[in-house]
Amino acid sequence: MNNKIHILFALFILASCHSQDNKIVDLAKISNDFDASEFYRNKIKKTNEIISKDPKRMEKKEALNLLDNSFFVKDTLGYYKTDGRFPTDLSLEPTNDWMVRDKKPTEIFGYGYNAVAYDPEKDKIAILNTVAFPKMDMVEDRKGNLMYLEVGKTSKNTDDFNKIKAYLSKNCKRVAVDDNDPKASYWEGEFFYYYLFKDDRKEEEVSFDSQGNRKSRSVHNTEIRLTMFEKSYIKKMEELGIYSEGYKFWKKTF
Repeated sequence: MNNKIHILFALFILASCHSQDNKIVDLAKISNDFDASEFYRNKIKKTNEIISKDPKRMEKKEALNLLDNSFFVKDTLGYYKTDGRFPTDLSLEPTNDWMVRDKKPTEIFGYGYNAVAYDPEKDKIAILNTVAFPKMDMVEDRKGNLMYLEVGKTSKNTDDFNKIKAYLSKNCKRVAVDDNDPKASYWEGEFFYYYLFKDDRKEEEVSFDSQGNRKSRSVHNTEIRLTMFEKSYIKKMEELGIYSEGYKFWKKTF
């Protein structure tokens, strides 16, 4: 009987880990104690396993199937001397950024998790007010606290942007910042600041009929990007004078 209980308990733990790895993040319920490291661990592990394989030793179909997977990477973020590039002495940069990769950070800030390849039509990693996003990047500090995240998508549905803006209008207040970009808006919620970006554009969609004749039509796409900054992160960066993502929310200007 005890063995059966132990087996059931082990299966429960495995199922919990599996659901954590594959769950869709509800951005309306997320908080700064979200475990980004745990969420991305198996995703990054799978990416490393795929890229370690030698395509020359695989069947062509098998190799092509590997490209159907999403790819994720982890990077370290640190403070770097700006040397006049920005209006502050220090900036927050990923260590793999080409501008700083040969430099040593003055201090390690935390870690970033990025989706570098994904299927914009099939993948679903986050959701807000019924709008699904195929891509999400996150940054945590050294203690594992979520500092900010960014989701994005290209949508053919004009309602997607309206739903996101409706959520922000209902749950946040719009704030004025030093930015004249008509495509961007800035918001303040209880725990996060929000940056919302929208870019409408027309693109040519090409297809071919059964006879191989080329057909094209103009389609309307909306590029949507939403970034959520934890409030304590914005406050810390402003107090330390670290040029970083979200500096537009600083109360003072340079």
